[in-house]
Amino acid sequence: MKTAKHILNLLSLIVVNLGYAQYYLPYNPSNWEFMNNASLVDFSQVKSVTTKHLTLDENEEFPVYETFMLWNNSNQLIDYQFVNYNNSYVDYDIHFKYVNPYGTQLKSVIITNPNTNNIIEEWQYTNGVFDVEKISVKRYLLNVEEPDVFEIKYTGNDDDFLQETVYTPQGTIEHVLKQWYYKANDGGHYSVQKLYLDQILDQTDSVMVDSNGKKQQHFITNLGITSKILYNYKSRKVLVFGEEQEYQELERIIKDGKDTERYIYEYDSKGNWIIKKIYKIKYARWEYTDIIRREIEYKS
Repeated sequence: MKTAKHILNLLSLIVVNLGYAQYYLPYNPSNWEFMNNASLVDFSQVKSVTTKHLTLDENEEFPVYETFMLWNNSNQLIDYQFVNYNNSYVDYDIHFKYVNPYGTQLKSVIITNPNTNNIIEEWQYTNGVFDVEKISVKRYLLNVEEPDVFEIKYTGNDDDFLQETVYTPQGTIEHVLKQWYYKANDGGHYSVQKLYLDQILDQTDSVMVDSNGKKQQHFITNLGITSKILYNYKSRKVLVFGEEQEYQELERIIKDGKDTERYIYEYDSKGNWIIKKIYKIKYARWEYTDIIRREIEYKS
C-alpha cells in the first residue's frame, strides 16, 4: 500500500512538472514567477540556491525534483536548472544573457538538455525603449535537421497594457495573452491576464501584489468557474547589512475559503529559510506531506 501511494504521489508531481518543463517558462521576463518569488531576504548577498523538493510517505523522504539558480556579481540571474529525479527526459538548463552587464534587459535565452548539452531552444530578444518588442525563437526537435522558427510579438502602451502574440512556425497565431497593470494606493499593484486560444477566451488570472512584491490574492476563471486563492504571511525581524527590517514569509494558502496548505520553516544565520515543511489538508486534518531543502551559497 505504501509503495502504491508513493507511486501515485510521484506521478502527480511528474505530470505537473512535465507541463512546466515542456513550456519551460513564460517568454516575457515580467511573468517569471520563479525568479520574482525566489524567497530570499536579500538576494544581492546570494550567489546560488539549490532547492530540492521531496515528498513524504510514512516519514520516509523521496526526492522528486531539484532546481538551481545562479547570480553573477551584478545580481543578474545567469543560470536556472531543473532536474526531475523520476524522468530525466524533462530536465533542462536555462542560460540568460543580458544587453549590458548591469541591466535587466535580456539579449538572449538558451535552453539546453543538461544530460546531452544539446540546445533545445534559443530565444533572441528585441528590446524597445521600455520593454520587449519581439522574441525570435528557434526550437530544435529530435531527429529533425532544421529547427522550428517562430516569433512572439508585443504591443501595448508601455504603461498599463501589454499584449503578447505567439505565432506558430507556419505564421498562424498560437495564442494571445492580454495583460493589464493597475497601481494600488499602498504601493502594490493589481494585474489581469486573459489568455485567448483560437480567439476564444480560455482563462483569466487576476492577481493582487503588495508593496513588498508579495502575492496577496489570485483569482482564476476557467470555463466560467472562478477559484479564489488567498496568501497569508507572517512577519519576522531580519538583519540586512546590519539593519533590522521586517520580512514577510508565506505561512498559509487558502483556496475557495478553505485552508489547503501551511508551512513551517527553519532558517540559516542570514535569515533565509533552508528547510520548508509543507502541510496539506487531507480528510479534514493537517498532514505533513512534503519537505523542501535549500543550500544557499553566499557571495564573499
